[in-house]
Amino acid sequence: MFDLLSGLNSVSADIEASAIVLIDGIVIASVLPKGLDEDSIGAMSAALLSVSVRSSQMLLNGVMEQVSVKNSNGYILIVRAGKEAVITVLTKPRADLDRIAALIKPSADKIIAHINQLELAA
Repeated sequence: MFDLLSGLNSVSADIEASAIVLIDGIVIASVLPKGLDEDSIGAMSAALLSVSVRSSQMLLNGVMEQVSVKNSNGYILIVRAGKEAVITVLTKPRADLDRIAALIKPSADKIIAHINQLELAA
């Protein structure tokens, strides 16, 4: 999983950090710069996911696929990777989110396949 994230980070200079996070906030793998806490990424990803899933269901009667938060230092982009996980990416302020989301999609598909294999083996 670390290799998957390293590859993701290397395809765009706008990606500053990435993590695979279970919906309960447990970080499976991450590629983070020094000073960025893995537990904080997990907790914030779970919190944003929870609110977003509930909002999507109540307000739009749909399934949450992606969340983005913009601030003065960049974006937080959370993309669903199946029912059990998300990929959280931190980007630079001028990042093209559509391009970044398109880059994340193949990684999300690989994570879904990996989690499905683990469930079948259990």
